[in-house]
Amino acid sequence: MQMDLFGNVPEILIDSHETMGRRKNAVHHLIELLEKNGVQYAVQTIPVGDILGPDGVAIERKTVNDLVGTLRGSTSGVPRLTRQLEGLLQYERPYLLVENLLAIRRDPMKGCIYVPFSTKQTKQKYFVTLEHALYIHPSALDALLDSVRERGVEVIEGFNALHSAGLLFALLTGQDTQHAGPKRLPTIRTRKGLASTAEEQEFFIAGLPGINVVRARALLDHFGSPIEAITSTDDWTQVAGIGPKTVASAKRVLFTEYRREHPAEEETGDKDEPEGTTRVTEDSRET
Repeated sequence: MQMDLFGNVPEILIDSHETMGRRKNAVHHLIELLEKNGVQYAVQTIPVGDILGPDGVAIERKTVNDLVGTLRGSTSGVPRLTRQLEGLLQYERPYLLVENLLAIRRDPMKGCIYVPFSTKQTKQKYFVTLEHALYIHPSALDALLDSVRERGVEVIEGFNALHSAGLLFALLTGQDTQHAGPKRLPTIRTRKGLASTAEEQEFFIAGLPGINVVRARALLDHFGSPIEAITSTDDWTQVAGIGPKTVASAKRVLFTEYRREHPAEEETGDKDEPEGTTRVTEDSRET
């Protein structure tokens, strides 16, 4: 990553193909937000994704039309979407932005969706929205998005180009375009209804940084058990979709000595203990 004449290193990389064309898409609006807020970025050709950000963020941007179009097979017979998702999964935080997903009109009776493409104001001050039909059943579209999420790629749902740019800006910079909020706390993982040992094992491995459920399953399939996976972190790159950055992040958590930054003060007295509490000490003996 090259620095500019003033020694500034870009925090965000944007694929040059996303800046082409006359029509203003989410990336054009994003660039305006970055420049307005003094965030360093660079426009260049990148092999994976459309936008790369700090902390392993990789984003693929699509409209609903683009998303449906990528389902068609390439010359090799593999849908473009499959190849693009595999590329995103090389990063720790993969995202798929669907720019106008929230603006579509669903028609399950006719088995299609309607995508708006322009809005015009009439002389009577009424607004007319033009649409075109896209022949994919609404349920099929939902199933497609669910399959993307199941693979470990988070879906960002945008209304239009400007709204999507705001979502991208907040994700890439950690800032709110309206006001500066408090620093976000770490997310506490919750998962209800772990019905089997396999699900508990997946949940355990997926707690490591850069590892989602899809990658956890792949690691368990490859190594056979959680203990084998953890003791073989040097060999994780043998598993598809896991690179050196993910391995380094996991090893940092697993092999760094545990130290609490702000240890809580522990009371030594019994006065706050509820009745019936049994204290077990080193001198306790079974009777």
